[in-house]
Amino acid sequence: MFDHVKNLRLNADVIEIEKDNKGRIGIAIGGGAPICPCLYIVQIFENTPAKKNGLIGLGDEIVSINGESVRGFEKSEVASLIKETQGPIKISLNRLQFDSESASLTIDILLKKFKHRFVASIDDDTADALGLSRAILCNDVLAKLKEQLEVNQKFYKNLIKKSEEMAKYYHIISDTQNCIGSVFSELSIKEVTGEEVNLKKDFTGLSDIHKHLSTGHHLFSNKLESLVKALKCHAEAAIPDVHQTLTKYLDAKYEYLAYCLRVKELEDEEAEYGMIQEPLPRMQTGNYEYRAMLRHREQSRENFLEKRKTVAVKIELLDERHVRELALQLKNLINEMKDMHVKSRDEISKIM
Repeated sequence: MFDHVKNLRLNADVIEIEKDNKGRIGIAIGGGAPICPCLYIVQIFENTPAKKNGLIGLGDEIVSINGESVRGFEKSEVASLIKETQGPIKISLNRLQFDSESASLTIDILLKKFKHRFVASIDDDTADALGLSRAILCNDVLAKLKEQLEVNQKFYKNLIKKSEEMAKYYHIISDTQNCIGSVFSELSIKEVTGEEVNLKKDFTGLSDIHKHLSTGHHLFSNKLESLVKALKCHAEAAIPDVHQTLTKYLDAKYEYLAYCLRVKELEDEEAEYGMIQEPLPRMQTGNYEYRAMLRHREQSRENFLEKRKTVAVKIELLDERHVRELALQLKNLINEMKDMHVKSRDEISKIM
């Protein structure tokens, strides 16, 4: 184990892989003679023995095949050696390792993240005027949902405000009706003599009706308060949680795109030096920067896909809750209001 760049080390390892029916293990090889002393893995294809094996990583150096050293080989020669070998293949590797958690992003990657974030925030006309491509950024359906979340949150806040005002006014109506009922009750006791039996009965009836109306409006205002609590839970907990998860997803996306851009720059640099047939210094020393970027890109891609899956599940649950629960709560509220008014009508009709 020895250091080449910061937080980077190599660990020797030997793995065994079964070939598929076409004699391939599913890797693409980079480097090799005459441009680089190291042969390393630049791609692992999906649904192949190498991918299923899970022990090979991008940037790992191939040292030997079935005990035969490949030092000084061209990459085409190594590919042929793998294909021609019968049975399982034993590959000796110098495994590329680094502590990704403690490693901080370089200024270059941070600037590329900022560029992608900036491009995503501007409109098409501005991007075209600046000569910036937004194709990858604009086709992300999940990213567009961030604005919809903000619209939904605003809708819920307005609904909560109206519901709180409505509950407050129904409380006031309930208290007022209770006070009116108390007044009629006092009138029937203090102001009506014993000879005026019918008038006393009317005042008592009016008192009872207003007390019943007060109780009905009080219960309805309590139902409104329960609705407000449910709406607040959705607007102040569920939506912000999804919003935060979506922000983390976008950050992972921009980081992945930044590494993709850096890898593309390094590959273009290699192609330019190849065209003029000049040796590239980092290629002559093992191309560790490029190999490290490949590994970082792969890790950021896995993080991006994991975040995407998480946010997709949360958004689906949030939408389901928005469509189903909100409609059900509002329907129940309308039914409660209807029942309250029907009962009020029935109470009033008793003395009419």
